[in-house]
Amino acid sequence: MAGTSPSLRRTLLGCLLVMCVVIITFMVVFDNADLVNSWTRRLPKTLRQTLSEVPSQTLQRSDENVTGGGEINADTTIRELNLKCSPVQHVLFLKTHKAGSSTVTNILFRYGDARGLTFVLGDDTLIGWPTRFRLGQAFAFDGTRPNFLASHTRFNKKTMNFLFPHDASKYITIVRNPVKQFESVFNYMGVGKVFGFGNDPTESIKAFLKKGIEFKDITKTRSSPLARNPQSFDLGLDYKFYQDAKAVEGYIAFLDKEFDLVMISDYFDESAVLLKRVLCWEFEDVLFVKTNERLDKERAVSISDDVKENIKRWNKADMVLFEHFNKTLWNKIKMEGESFYEDLATFRKMKADLKSQCFTDQMSNQLVYGNKYVKGLTMRSDLPPELKQKCERMTRTENNYLAYLRKKRSDRLAGIFRALPDEDAQQKVSWDVASDFKYDPV
Repeated sequence: MAGTSPSLRRTLLGCLLVMCVVIITFMVVFDNADLVNSWTRRLPKTLRQTLSEVPSQTLQRSDENVTGGGEINADTTIRELNLKCSPVQHVLFLKTHKAGSSTVTNILFRYGDARGLTFVLGDDTLIGWPTRFRLGQAFAFDGTRPNFLASHTRFNKKTMNFLFPHDASKYITIVRNPVKQFESVFNYMGVGKVFGFGNDPTESIKAFLKKGIEFKDITKTRSSPLARNPQSFDLGLDYKFYQDAKAVEGYIAFLDKEFDLVMISDYFDESAVLLKRVLCWEFEDVLFVKTNERLDKERAVSISDDVKENIKRWNKADMVLFEHFNKTLWNKIKMEGESFYEDLATFRKMKADLKSQCFTDQMSNQLVYGNKYVKGLTMRSDLPPELKQKCERMTRTENNYLAYLRKKRSDRLAGIFRALPDEDAQQKVSWDVASDFKYDPV
């Protein structure tokens, strides 16, 4: 407003404030607190601070759908309205291989376990993978809708939409720069050995990429589907479309509509703060430490520019996928406004404090399954019991957590069955417990 008089600037600011109050009031009247939360976050910081000091008009509602009751009194401020959203407790998280998904799974496991919520569970970390998810692949349900799906499975819209309706759930997944992700999955899963290129992390991937593999070999073993476009595969794209640009772009547009948030592993902190906002959770809920990191001996020592370029060309569908959702991530962050970076700074400080409280600087090897080890953190030995439990949950392996959740589920179901009347215990069962329909012959 350079060149305008102070009185004119005050008038314009006053008009803008009135507009903001009217818009937010309209949203509240029509019961859309989430929209209020999203819209006000995008305002400039100075305007948000001014709005937070302005009391809202008294609103009368004929029903009780307004968060906190049927009336918003004059003491209710815009700031209070902005904070009113309900934590999301139904989440489908589509895990992708070697993209930081185990860390997200740990976040979801901790949140659900602490609140007694339920999970879709299978026999191991994979539920039906590499086939598309079907209900019969998971343990039987108890008649209630599960709160979370956070195990490896392959995207299947029809079944997943049935179990996690879009109007009552959030859909989350995570992707990673394909150059890093493909090298990681290739060596972690031993893809080079499967196709006869040996175990050397650097030479095997270089040899593999000289020609790639033929279409018929993509299903050679259970893990071989990860040999090309592994992230697109996990997200449900059929192999036959890998070289069809139009089909790939169309499928990405479809995924964009299905998922509420596609996290980017390369920007994990930013993604975690977005996750907190999308799910209306607290900072504490999304704190994490890096887990399931490969041992150095399983990493390619150095990757030449030619190998990197070949990874991009061989995994072209994954490259297009990553570039699209990397762009959408930053668009979402931009739409969140200045307050996002305030949250990010707070989150990073909390994360650093937690790590220094829980762990030493010494790394250790952590057994994840069979004879497979990954890098692990070394916990401090002098932790008080409550903090120790919190730190242990942060680093609990996925297999260990799943075994615990399976037992918890089994105990819960056993309790339900024990509560049912035992029709075979005749001495304990009688119809004389009620007399409404007592037999009275003529």
